[in-house]
Amino acid sequence: MQKIDEPRLEEDLGYRFGYLAEFMGFSEDHEMIEFRKQHLGRYLVTLVTKAYDEKMLSYLDMVGKMHTPKAGSKDLNVPLVQMNALMGFVSDALLATIAGLGLDKETELKTQRAFNKLLWLQNDMITRHYS
Repeated sequence: MQKIDEPRLEEDLGYRFGYLAEFMGFSEDHEMIEFRKQHLGRYLVTLVTKAYDEKMLSYLDMVGKMHTPKAGSKDLNVPLVQMNALMGFVSDALLATIAGLGLDKETELKTQRAFNKLLWLQNDMITRHYS
């Protein structure tokens, strides 16, 4: 498991950029990142297979809450900078997947815009648990 110097993330832009770039796959991915990607796979499947009803809204909200002590585990407190890195990774993965589908340009653009909006909604449901 990689040890992250949390205070340094806030003070050292080079360290922060390096951490975020690594997390998003801008360079080689770390073993822990690979582990997290597996969990992320289930999340992505949910995004594209489930109906967007009240149950899904609760799920999206829980995605943010479960990474904080507000979900019941005092030991789990993922800093917001890491959650933002995760959303950057998800955005990049989705855009790359959409670009590789061979869709006509209009459909590709509509699909990218739809997922972009979804990720901003998800981001709001994450950040609300950090205030």
